[in-house]
Amino acid sequence: MPEYADDRAAIVELMSRYAQCCDRREFDAVGDCFTDDAQAEYSGKRLPRGVRHIVAHMAPLARLAASQHVVGSVTVEVAGDRATASSYTVAHLVRPVDDGHEVVHRGLHYADRLVRTDDGWRISERVHQVLWSTSTPTTWPVPRFTTTAQPQPAS
Repeated sequence: MPEYADDRAAIVELMSRYAQCCDRREFDAVGDCFTDDAQAEYSGKRLPRGVRHIVAHMAPLARLAASQHVVGSVTVEVAGDRATASSYTVAHLVRPVDDGHEVVHRGLHYADRLVRTDDGWRISERVHQVLWSTSTPTTWPVPRFTTTAQPQPAS
């Protein structure tokens, strides 16, 4: 059982690393999350096979003012050197609009097939699905947080 726990932890770490690399615009590191011949589908658009197509598809994230992908509810099934994973993510995407900025909030689902490689677990197939989406105006850049409340002395 410890081996399964280690594999599961490594796969969940991979999902988090993918999200953080997207948000930091580290697209080469995004590519490192996949096998060289990976297949991906984003919002119903099936990309040509190969990690370079996935990285190219993700590159427009660089046009956003900011993004934050929060990964949760990950389930993993491991069978030897192969695995499947299902995860939910809430993505917050700050983008420019005519009169300022808006933040788009999206609920995402990822269905992944993974393989164990010499470099650890990698995604060999990913299906990304937008489950819901909403947007609201936002202030950008984010104003500095200040407070006028003063701590009260302990009595």
